[in-house]
Amino acid sequence: MVSQSRTVNPYLNQKVMSASPEQLIGYVYDIAVAACKRKDKIKSIQAVNLLIKSLRFDYREIATTFYRVYSAILDKIYSESYEDAESMLAELRETWVKAMNL
Repeated sequence: MVSQSRTVNPYLNQKVMSASPEQLIGYVYDIAVAACKRKDKIKSIQAVNLLIKSLRFDYREIATTFYRVYSAILDKIYSESYEDAESMLAELRETWVKAMNL
């Protein structure tokens, strides 16, 4: 049996559990930006991969465009250009928040 090394913050848990799908995407952007600031390659990649997994390809043109942008961000992270990746993610996050009225 695997034990949890961290205790779950009940307030954070409630925030996530009661969030809309749009808010959850905003939270993932926050995590990705913060991970790039810390130059945390693994967390950055995980967050961007989660954004990729959230794409809905039934809206093919938009999803494909975002996929290409996320792929470019991953390339920046893999090449350790964290500032570029952070900047791109922060801009996407800001646009997302405005578009979703969050």
